[in-house]
Amino acid sequence: MEKDQDSILQKDRSGRACISAGYRLYMSNFKRIFRYSWVAALVFAIVTSISGTMLILRPNLALVSLLLMVIVEALFASYGFAVLKQHQQTGAISYSPKWLNLDVHIFVRTLKAWINIIVIYLVVACLVAGIAYLAAAYLSLYTAIGLIAFTGLVAFGFLLPLAYTNTRYVLTDGIGYWRNLSERYGIGLRRWGFIFLVVFVTLLFISVFSLLTSLPSLILSIANQQATMGFISGDPLGMPSYIGWLAAVVFLLIGFIQAYVMLSFLFPIYYMYGAIDAHEIKRKEFNKTKE
Repeated sequence: MEKDQDSILQKDRSGRACISAGYRLYMSNFKRIFRYSWVAALVFAIVTSISGTMLILRPNLALVSLLLMVIVEALFASYGFAVLKQHQQTGAISYSPKWLNLDVHIFVRTLKAWINIIVIYLVVACLVAGIAYLAAAYLSLYTAIGLIAFTGLVAFGFLLPLAYTNTRYVLTDGIGYWRNLSERYGIGLRRWGFIFLVVFVTLLFISVFSLLTSLPSLILSIANQQATMGFISGDPLGMPSYIGWLAAVVFLLIGFIQAYVMLSFLFPIYYMYGAIDAHEIKRKEFNKTKE
């Protein structure tokens, strides 16, 4: 297991350097990451398959599907955080001889972060919805649209630093979620542009690959919706009897591939978190020299 000095975490990097270092770490260690996490990826794919099939055949169970996806996403993300924690401590990602790996401590912290961020998002969404309701009731159409759009952008801006605080919380032992948020949110807000660059470029990359890998499921979903609408209108259903099994297999394969596409998001964010902390240390040291 070699330690790459160029991949150290706490280094004051640019946004471009964080993205480059993150994907370089991910791709150069992909075999080890895959070995460590393939069982969790399979669980993720199975749940994705079940949820996707439920959405096609039982649209009324959408909420159940959403809850399943939230839980399994937190589980699989914890595997990514676990290898990043190992890299944070040793400077490298080791090969795991076991086929079943679960860092319970990291999973619990990841699940707590997931739950808390959902709560924050729901509170913000309710505030935005309340403003939208009042704007629609008391303002003209274009003024209301402008106010709603502005409110949405402001909400997004205030939520963006959570990408930094959540990553730091999961990878830093001995600190609670809300304490970490209160201590580090202001730092994340000061580095808003830096965070935006890393998050935007990384999400753009993931979105493109996710869209490409999702095309078979999108075609299947559209075909099923058209067949269902035709059936409601009195036409034959027009879908084969094995459509349920076909949908399950398609979603299974796509879910497994997309699990690793989405996991790559954590690696540039990991270096972003390290760069922000390193910059903060340098800033504090500089301020001390001025006193």
